[in-house]
Amino acid sequence: MGFFSAARQARTTLRCPDCGQALDIRRSCHEAYMQCSGCHREFPLAPFIPHMDDAMEAFLEQLFADRI
Repeated sequence: MGFFSAARQARTTLRCPDCGQALDIRRSCHEAYMQCSGCHREFPLAPFIPHMDDAMEAFLEQLFADRI
């Protein structure tokens, strides 16, 4: 998959610290972030990096470094 056709979001096995639902990793034109599939709250990536799962790692491999 090329960089320009990379997915804009992926479901992870990580859980929202507020409501416990699954977190999605998403990207915009300028940044990547986590968003809860339940409460829709957004979170920065940094606190979740130590707990990265395969879905998050595969998603981040497709991003340009200036979005992380």
